[in-house]
Amino acid sequence: MPEFKSPLGNRKFAGPQFREVDVPDESSGPPQYVRPPQPQEVPVINQREMMEFQERMGMGPDFAPPTSEMAEMEREIKAAKDARRRGQERLGDAAKRRIEMLIGMTRTTRGFDLDGHQYVLQTLKSGELRSAILAASQFDGTVESPFEIRRQLVARSLVQIAGVEVEQFLGSNTIEARLEFMEELDHYLLSRLYDEYLAMVNEARDKYAIKNETDAKEVVEDLKK
Repeated sequence: MPEFKSPLGNRKFAGPQFREVDVPDESSGPPQYVRPPQPQEVPVINQREMMEFQERMGMGPDFAPPTSEMAEMEREIKAAKDARRRGQERLGDAAKRRIEMLIGMTRTTRGFDLDGHQYVLQTLKSGELRSAILAASQFDGTVESPFEIRRQLVARSLVQIAGVEVEQFLGSNTIEARLEFMEELDHYLLSRLYDEYLAMVNEARDKYAIKNETDAKEVVEDLKK
């Protein structure tokens, strides 16, 4: 409390009351603004499309994929829609089965016995034949060309050796393993396999060829439809 002194007497009186204020220490710079954590953004998925996708993938209605898989699922759905819009939709399982049935009905096979071992060849699909010709075309105009054509065609056509599937016989289903196997075969065995392949191709060609005028007229009428 303040005090006043004089020859006439001493007097004490109440002084003003001061309010205490906390002043922050600014020596370390102004306080930094910290952004509160934001919730993770989850992509919006159309529920109907999600259920259809789960049914195609064999998933039950209660299946709940992790968030990362949901984003991937959304991208796949969008890609499928874009492909459908462009007329490039992938074949469904039913269409693939029909194609496999047709291939099984139309593909020609040929087997022969050599030294007690059975070999089986089959005609090539259009894509397999194209791949073989493209691979062999690298050697056009060289002495290797006929050897490479034979190697490429027989490698893709041979399906059984001594009653065993080629994939099991080689322990691999890659074309590289088949081509390497061709290099290890006896030259005359490979030549025999190629001759059997050519005979099979001629047989298949005759099977689907137009043999007479009646067949030709039927083809023309089918083209007009």
